[in-house]
Amino acid sequence: MKHGVKGLVFAGGAWLAAAAAPASAALVINPTYDPGLSASAQTVIANALAFYQSTFSDPITVNLKFYNMNSGLGSSLSFVTTVSYNAYRTALGLDGTSANDTTALANTPGGATNPVTGSGSIKLKTANARAVGLSGNPGLISGTSSPCDGYTGDSCIGLNLGITNDVDLGNGGFSLITVVQHEVDEALGLGSSLRQGTTQTNPAAEDLFRFASAGVRSFANNACGSEPAAFFSIDGGTTNLNQFNNCDNGGDYGDWVTHTPTQVQDAFTNNSGSPFLTALSTETVALDVVGYDLAATSSVPEPASMALFGAGIAGLGFLRRKRG
Repeated sequence: MKHGVKGLVFAGGAWLAAAAAPASAALVINPTYDPGLSASAQTVIANALAFYQSTFSDPITVNLKFYNMNSGLGSSLSFVTTVSYNAYRTALGLDGTSANDTTALANTPGGATNPVTGSGSIKLKTANARAVGLSGNPGLISGTSSPCDGYTGDSCIGLNLGITNDVDLGNGGFSLITVVQHEVDEALGLGSSLRQGTTQTNPAAEDLFRFASAGVRSFANNACGSEPAAFFSIDGGTTNLNQFNNCDNGGDYGDWVTHTPTQVQDAFTNNSGSPFLTALSTETVALDVVGYDLAATSSVPEPASMALFGAGIAGLGFLRRKRG
């Protein structure tokens, strides 16, 4: 099965196809594989990465390292750079190519300070910074007790092959390709700067689209059980596109709540599906509005099924995240 991408417009509660200008460049993602990764896992990773490379046209190269981990389901350690909010908002305006970009930009005010915390800065994954034309060089991972120690790139991604449906090593039913895409989404730019037990001065890019209701933003740590609403919206909170995980439950604030069937960016999977991103996925919309450009067309074969749990980390600064 193939998925075609033109431009995407969200209007009146429905997705519509819109023509997009032909892309002259393409996103390149270079994977490096730790020796502990099976051949079948490498095939799955390549299949997962093909989606991004055919769906987005940003003329940048992203370097990712993958390794086999033995706890949790997935994790990522990504480099983050802090830039001025004004520079990022200006770059988004120059970089926007889709109707969703236009809607998101119209509901993201300009000026010297961000609308989330009021600071003059925002945190971007290095790949995301380069996607909008800002400086965000890959970093050297060192002194972190990481399996990627000594690696220079944008992110170090761990996958627990022992509990996924990896052909060679898998002993469980979790969808490996879903885990891969969850972590790659975060390496490219998704996620919140909210952390359990800490107050953040500067939001992450996706936090610009975090709302409690129309016109009311949501950005706070919360105990579980009575947490306020927090959902992903590109039109100022009028339309709820997906619900964020919004309490201190060990999951990431930038992930979704648990869905049935499972979605790629769920913080905790109930293993009720083996999702793979499409042009219409809210994760794809999120990557589009934080700065990635949709290609004029994409053709991505449907992969074998796989599942999810995630952890992410960002740094230049590092930022660590987890999913269960």
